[in-house]
Amino acid sequence: MSQKEWQRCLQQQLEPVLTAADSGVGLSTYTDMPFGIFLYPPEDEWELRQALRDLVVRLENAGKTVQRLSMAVLLEQSIEAAGLSLEEIAEAERTMNLEIVRDTIRDVLSGKAAGSTPLDQLVAQAVVSSKPTTSHIVFLERVGALFGLHRPSALLENLHHKVSHPVVLFYPGQRDGPAGLRFMDEAEADHNYRPKLFA
Repeated sequence: MSQKEWQRCLQQQLEPVLTAADSGVGLSTYTDMPFGIFLYPPEDEWELRQALRDLVVRLENAGKTVQRLSMAVLLEQSIEAAGLSLEEIAEAERTMNLEIVRDTIRDVLSGKAAGSTPLDQLVAQAVVSSKPTTSHIVFLERVGALFGLHRPSALLENLHHKVSHPVVLFYPGQRDGPAGLRFMDEAEADHNYRPKLFA
């Protein structure tokens, strides 16, 4: 079976950057924001997860440490930290206006809801800050869980000055013009990305 474009990009473009002596240098043109975005088709989610397992092994063999953070797990933690449960959310979706429920979750993820912790803060708290910034890499995965609730561009911007380790956000979507990205191939194109795009 022939390699897909994103698989070639993972091995030939992203992996050499991550195995370099300082993993953050090739991820961004901004020295204080060593973040990169890896674009892949949403329908290849399961293939990507397998490819990332293999990539982590190769990176660890090269002396790197990789921390994989699931946005689906952090989304659930954010909801629970605000005193809600997934069961309550599901029940509200059945009995209330769906947009009201989504607005509530958006407020939770942005930290606007009472007692909530912003998603970027949860990510920053989860990063093992004791590890060297040159060799410890953070993968933000299962980002599709945020669809309709939180923009990946806002997450990365809000991580600026909170996380100094190299971060790669695995973005399910497609390009829209020279600089735009469409989250999950459906959302309106977002052009507010400063990190380097691997696509």
